Formats: sequence, structure tokens, C-alpha cells
Amino acid sequence: MTKPFIQNHHLNVIKNKGRHIQYCFHDIEDAGVLQVVKGQAADQVKQAFSELKNEEAEVIDPLSDVKTSIEVEAFIGSIYPYVKPFPAVDHTQIKQLFPNNKKIQLPNLENTDFSYLTYLGWNDPGQRKKYIVYEFDGKLVGIEGRYTPPTQRNYCYFCNELTPVHLVSIRTDETSTGNPDYYRSIGQYICKDSDECNKNITDVTALQSFIQKVL
Repeated sequence: MTKPFIQNHHLNVIKNKGRHIQYCFHDIEDAGVLQVVKGQAADQVKQAFSELKNEEAEVIDPLSDVKTSIEVEAFIGSIYPYVKPFPAVDHTQIKQLFPNNKKIQLPNLENTDFSYLTYLGWNDPGQRKKYIVYEFDGKLVGIEGRYTPPTQRNYCYFCNELTPVHLVSIRTDETSTGNPDYYRSIGQYICKDSDECNKNITDVTALQSFIQKVL
């Protein structure tokens, strides 16, 4: 059996393309045009993967053959056994990722479904801090930054959706030779609600770039 290979952001791409096909079923009557739309959707899903084995591509291929909205839903349901969940971390592991923060406010993991996470993120309103845990180069890493209130609507750097965001600034280890007390900070608008961000994100390029810059 094919091993799980679909990460959360891939799943979001598949859902988005599935919805697009469903809209086209209502708006397009020409069967030839519909087939082109379905084929393009399947190709775009495949392009979301950096690499795809033949047996993995065969899991995606049926998207180009769906004939009704119900079949789209059935296809989406059929891929869940191939979803690769985010590593199921616990509070002990999270503390180890933030060894210098003895007062870290830990997230509520009780109802967390790791299958639908690209990253684990949560806020500490009291300290105005945002925490992010991500699997980078096969290793879990944790970063924390301060956010600037108030919440505003802008495009999130991670998911590229117009949502309520915070301007999150994270201090790096980069210093100035002329001023050893200077540390460079990197700031980006990031979704206030990390759960919503995880529902929207379809590409991890920006997220990985951000993580790499602040590590």
C-alpha cells in the first residue's frame, strides 16, 4: 500500500481544486471544456508536490475523471488514508524546543488534529507572543516572536489570504560588528488564528523561508 505522502498544505490544494471543478460543473456545459478543466486541476495538484512517485500520482489521477460534485467529494474522501500528519508533539517536547523560555504558555493540544496542521501555532495574549513549531529539514524547531496589536486585516505571509493578522517580529542571532548589543529582527504579517492559517495554506515556501531566516 502507498504510504501517506499528502501533507496538510497539499490537502488544501486538493480541496481547492475540487471546489473549482464543482463550480465548473454548474457553470460549464461543454464536456470537452470540462475535461480540460479537470485535467488541469489534477496537473496543478501534482505540481504542488516537489516530487511524486508513480504510485502517488495514481492516487491523484482519478480527480481528472470525476463526473459529478458527489464524485469530487468521494475523491477527496478517498485520499485521507494518504494524509501524512504533522508530528504529534506533547507539552514536554514543546518545552524542549523553547529551552530559554521558562514561562512559556503552552497550547491546548487536547482537541488538536495533527492531520490538518502544516505548523503548530498559538498566541500568548498576556505576553503578546506568538509561538510556532514546524518540522524543518526533518527536525522539529520552535520559534517565538512578539506581535503588535491591534489586529488588522492584511495578507498573511504564510497562507497569502486576506485575514485578521498580527505583525509578528522575531529576533535573530544576527548582530552588528559595530554594536554587539544590536540584534536584527524580522517581521511579517501572520494570521492571528493559526488554525485558520492551516486551513488556508497551500504552499510552504514562504513559511520555510521565514523559519530559515530566524533560526
